[in-house]
Amino acid sequence: MKTILISIGAIAVLGLLVLAYRLTGPVVVTQAPTGTSTPAVQNTVFPVASSVQSNTSAIATSSQVATMSIAIVGGGSVQTDNFIADPETAKDPINPGYYYLGYHQYEGMPDPTVTTNPPYVIAYISSTQYFNIALLQEPIGSVRIEAEQYLMAHLGISQDQMCLLNYMVSVPDRVNSQFSGRNLGFSFCQGATVLPK
Repeated sequence: MKTILISIGAIAVLGLLVLAYRLTGPVVVTQAPTGTSTPAVQNTVFPVASSVQSNTSAIATSSQVATMSIAIVGGGSVQTDNFIADPETAKDPINPGYYYLGYHQYEGMPDPTVTTNPPYVIAYISSTQYFNIALLQEPIGSVRIEAEQYLMAHLGISQDQMCLLNYMVSVPDRVNSQFSGRNLGFSFCQGATVLPK
């Protein structure tokens, strides 16, 4: 039941974000972080909701803390590396309590660490301890594996623990209409959608 409610909530938020995107138009980013090779610019926006209130008391954000506890599906928690203090993690400049692990896109505020045309974007919402992974390039099967490996390395957890996280892996319709609109899951988790590589 909880999974169904989370899925319905995620789809509702995604719908609102698509509507907001259509009302505000595409964003083009021309700057990439140092050392990042990027293909031609595409109009891409990774949706994040701004209506969730931040509750950072649930996580440790001090750069002095080496680990933190993240809620898992069904209750309980898993101990992860403190990815909030990771130098590759960036705060969302618009939405307090939202973080990007690695790649992220222009959100309307000056940010020298944005990436032009990233293959994926991983967002973390601290108030809900939820990971939202968007696959933004083809082949989505290979991009999903790349995102999984990045996230697993930066959290310092196993594949079994990754499957217990509160998360969604999705692809926008403009990237792949066949697999859009659903949670594709991590490739190594039970029930994951098999994707072309």
